[in-house]
Amino acid sequence: MDLIYKHEKKLFYIILGFSILFWLLLVIGTAGMILIWLVIGFILYLFAQSTLISHIKGNGVRVNEQQMPVLYQQFNHCCDTLEIDKRPELFILNSDGFLNALATRFLKKHYVILYSGVVDALKKYPDGLNFYIGHELGHIKRGHLNLSTLLFPGSALPIIGSAYSRAQEYSSDLHGLKCCKQPKDAVFAMAVLAMGAEQWNKLNIRAYADQSDETGSFWMAFHELTADYPWLSKRMKHLLNNASNQEADFPKRNIFAWILALFVPRVGVGSSVGGLVSVMIVVAIIGILAAIAVPQYQKYSKRAKIANATMEAPTSAYSRRGSVRDNLQQMDSNQAFAMSERYYQQRQAQQ
Repeated sequence: MDLIYKHEKKLFYIILGFSILFWLLLVIGTAGMILIWLVIGFILYLFAQSTLISHIKGNGVRVNEQQMPVLYQQFNHCCDTLEIDKRPELFILNSDGFLNALATRFLKKHYVILYSGVVDALKKYPDGLNFYIGHELGHIKRGHLNLSTLLFPGSALPIIGSAYSRAQEYSSDLHGLKCCKQPKDAVFAMAVLAMGAEQWNKLNIRAYADQSDETGSFWMAFHELTADYPWLSKRMKHLLNNASNQEADFPKRNIFAWILALFVPRVGVGSSVGGLVSVMIVVAIIGILAAIAVPQYQKYSKRAKIANATMEAPTSAYSRRGSVRDNLQQMDSNQAFAMSERYYQQRQAQQ
């Protein structure tokens, strides 16, 4: 079974090429000044990421031979299955019922965190935890946590950035499936995410997977195209089909959803919320640009009117001067005629 989703590599190279070109142009355009900001950004990253890692180490439970040894054996089994020699550290973190797991990285060291909610949900089917462990190890194995700064410009591209993130999830699901002793273990783990810790074992798996047939409609397609994660019903169908060595057949997305998604950049929030946040950001940017552009246009129009008036003023003045000159000339002729008339009358009287 191929553990890499069919579109992941292609999307990676597109994003990599765009990002390299972007950074080169930015370095050249700023005469290297952007490198200073990158250093400042790295320092901020150290503080932010060290906060997360410190929280995990200080409050989470490290899983090892002395702490939850059975789960640690499962973790080592998954690492061996995926041929990961450099083992990440495994922690369990209290989640107050929140169902999730994550992989993270800090200074070249990787961590896998299982939230207590998923561990409790699968206490009767502990092999299902292999799916969560394998999924997070898949992110590490595929290098999804690496090169985030380099790939940042391309990752923000509309449609492509989100598509690459979703492809990573599909690939990691396949790694999780690979780590499970039986396909049903992976299906059970996905059912927990879909229906919760108490009700997941009542889920009709096939009926839930068939819900993916509705995801081609306009709104569902749009919100998935702008999200970092596929719909869970599609992930379930993807798991079921790959467990039986079949390719999942998803419905075509609405063409207008594709068109609208072209105007929504990826913000990396995740799920359908990412699309909403992206739309809000686009609207905010348009509002800011309008707030700047409209007053500037008004000022430009005012300056243009003043300039036109200034150019017309000399011509008007010249026209007025010409009229006055003509009037004076006309007045001088009349005065000359009157003087000539008086002179003629005086001569007649003298004679």
